[in-house]
Amino acid sequence: MNDVEDRLRRAMRPIDPPEGFAERVMRALPARQPPAPVVVLATVPRTPRTSLWQRFSAPAALAASLVVAVLVGKQIAIQHEEREGMAASRELMQALRVTSQKLDVAYQAVQSPPPASADEENQS
Repeated sequence: MNDVEDRLRRAMRPIDPPEGFAERVMRALPARQPPAPVVVLATVPRTPRTSLWQRFSAPAALAASLVVAVLVGKQIAIQHEEREGMAASRELMQALRVTSQKLDVAYQAVQSPPPASADEENQS
């Protein structure tokens, strides 16, 4: 283990660069570029600062209108379902009344004796 560490120390020890190295690197660099033009900001018209309320009022109004639209839509859907449910309930009650009346008629027909016809009276 010490052998590995010793070899790493020897490989990583600082080495002085050869004579003239810095001059050769500086000559290899490209020529200096002229500085970029500077725009003076004083000539550009400044926009007035907006307050936090002015910045967020439009998104807040949009979010509020979206929430109101969803809630109103849900309420309308609930009322529509209630109206449909009441209509179905009325139809069911009407169907039950008609069925009850028809069953009463059938019960009366079964319970009452058939009327005697004139032919049956003469045969006896």
